[in-house]
Amino acid sequence: MLANRLRQNPGRVRAIIYAVLVHAVVIGIAIIGFRWSVDSSSSEKVVQATAVTEPPPRKTEEPDKRAQEEETERQKAEAEIRRQADLMKKQEEELAQQRLMAERTKREAEEKVRQKRAADEERKQEAKRRQKAVEQTLQEQLAAEEKARQQAAFAARAATEIDKYRLLIRQRVSRSWNRPVGVAKGLKCVVSVRLTPTGEVLSANVVRSSGNGLFDRSVENAVYKAAPLPLPEDPALYENFREIEFLFNPE
Repeated sequence: MLANRLRQNPGRVRAIIYAVLVHAVVIGIAIIGFRWSVDSSSSEKVVQATAVTEPPPRKTEEPDKRAQEEETERQKAEAEIRRQADLMKKQEEELAQQRLMAERTKREAEEKVRQKRAADEERKQEAKRRQKAVEQTLQEQLAAEEKARQQAAFAARAATEIDKYRLLIRQRVSRSWNRPVGVAKGLKCVVSVRLTPTGEVLSANVVRSSGNGLFDRSVENAVYKAAPLPLPEDPALYENFREIEFLFNPE
């Protein structure tokens, strides 16, 4: 009958279940509180009791564990130090390598600049040498032209002087010549005369005869008699009068 009533009133069943659970929770809390108070009082008693007694000996496991932990920490620290040292060493090696590369690059750049400057200087010197060679060639050409001009002028002046003094020599010899008795007019000959720089006659010889020996000898004698013969004042012209030939024609 009770089961039928419960099935007919399910809300009442839930209320009963809730009530039972609430009572169970309250009882559980009371039990836990009682145990906590008991444990607390026991702990206080233990603390108060142990406060006057000597501490129990410490277990040897704790120092060993602490030593192991310290050793582990020390090893870790040493490993970190070694790692940092290796890292610093690697960084220093990289920096040293970078410095070497930078110095090598700098030296290569400086060498290129030096080579470029040397090449530029060599080109400048070569240009100067060529310019100097051109100027020297031009100067030589001008000097050669000037020399040729001077030689031409000298030759022209020398020819004029030679002709002038040849005429003077012939005139001097003609004034010193006397026609031999019995020698007909119209005779002429070519006489060769060797002279000193002062105009003295070293020799006088007829090289193309007039056909009359007396006439020829008279001309040679006239040459000696006319000495010293007139010569140009320029010593350079003496070579033209060292030995001369001229036509003697008293007419």
